[in-house]
Amino acid sequence: MSEEYPDWQDEPVKVVYNHENVCSIWPADREPPAGWFEAGVSGSKDECLNWAEQNCDEYCRLKSPPQPPDSSQNSASSVPPPQSA
Repeated sequence: MSEEYPDWQDEPVKVVYNHENVCSIWPADREPPAGWFEAGVSGSKDECLNWAEQNCDEYCRLKSPPQPPDSSQNSASSVPPPQSA
């Protein structure tokens, strides 16, 4: 976009996923919305989309879904990214 109207996707982003393992990108400096979890990947939009292309199917679902964080633990850590096959 232009300097006058910056796009949030021009800033650092991170990969997030929901309970159906659907991935999306989200601003890196914001907490994911309710029901979404961090995949442990952040960087430029292109870097995150490249990661998603390698680790997600054609429906943008994770090929090797990680386990969501245990809600009984009060931890701010993110879920590690799935391993590529």
